Amino acid sequence: MKPQSRIVVGVDPSPAAKSALAWAVQEAKRTNASVLAMSVSQLSPASAGAHRNELTAAVDALGTAVDGVRIDQEVPQGQPGQVLVERSADAGLLVVGDHGHHRAGVHVMSSVTAYCLRNSRCPVVVVPLEGAHRGGPFMLRAETPVR
Repeated sequence: MKPQSRIVVGVDPSPAAKSALAWAVQEAKRTNASVLAMSVSQLSPASAGAHRNELTAAVDALGTAVDGVRIDQEVPQGQPGQVLVERSADAGLLVVGDHGHHRAGVHVMSSVTAYCLRNSRCPVVVVPLEGAHRGGPFMLRAETPVR
């Protein structure tokens, strides 16, 4: 990732998303990047206030871990995967929490995570719920389709 770049992270009320936000902040410190934390509202514009409150609370919960990191917050309306991919088009990374689960030994990702992995123009980091996977986050580099 280029120094001084931006990390876009999707934040919802889930523990996995909070782990993703914490990971993104630590990576921003390490690489001197800024963070764009987004909580995408699929409902009416009236629900944006609740999303904004949850997003602010998630950032505030990190306490001093955010010291020295610029964190912008946005609460756009739309389909979460699509909005995250659009807003991360010029970012160094897109970070999402792993909301998936295992069935018969197969990992099943959420529809938002799957959309981001299929459509992102930048590398995508998927952060598992803290303690859920011993291997930690994994990153996939998006390939621009050849036409």
